[in-house]
Amino acid sequence: MIITIDGPAGAGKSTVAKMLAEKLGFVHFNSGSLFRGITAFLISQNTDINHIDEKKIKKLRIKTIFDGKNQLIFVNSQNFSNHLRDNEVSKRAPIVSAIPEFRKIIDDCQRDFAKNNNLVIDGRDIGSHVFPNADIKFYLTCDIDERAKRRYNEEKIKNPNIDIDEIKQQIIARDKFDMNKPISPLVIPDNAIIIDSTSLSPEQVVEKMLQYINIKNS
Repeated sequence: MIITIDGPAGAGKSTVAKMLAEKLGFVHFNSGSLFRGITAFLISQNTDINHIDEKKIKKLRIKTIFDGKNQLIFVNSQNFSNHLRDNEVSKRAPIVSAIPEFRKIIDDCQRDFAKNNNLVIDGRDIGSHVFPNADIKFYLTCDIDERAKRRYNEEKIKNPNIDIDEIKQQIIARDKFDMNKPISPLVIPDNAIIIDSTSLSPEQVVEKMLQYINIKNS
């Protein structure tokens, strides 16, 4: 069974997906972690991500592996799981996610993994592109100010001087980038169940999702 959760940055996709997977006994797969893994690998190879072409990508022979049991990301047999949230990785991952050759590598990895696993998988094009025939699709939305507040509360632990208005502008820019990508832009997937998480806790969102899943399976 495949359950997809799409939505913009800061809507709470990964938190909710992880909790839902635990409730169902499914594997949680965060598609963004693969893009971050490839980005970390490219940085380790001193690759100029802004000027990479198809020929260079083929030469790198990139192969990604997702260890669902331990939630680890391997790229060319190297474990990059501890570098997924590095600042440089966060900055460059959106660029990598817009490159068709990398998207194909990651799409293939996700689809191969799904052949033998029950999944809750979150991202920005999962229900619309990667798994258009998923059993259940959710689209998680949230007010921009609430998303900025949530991201601010996460980031201020690492950086007490961070500015919430700056975070808000970053999220707005990321939304614009994601929604206008020429390949697999962020859209509401066909037949997706839309849930607004603005005034809901992660637990309440999961409860709503479980209600829909139970109706689907009844």
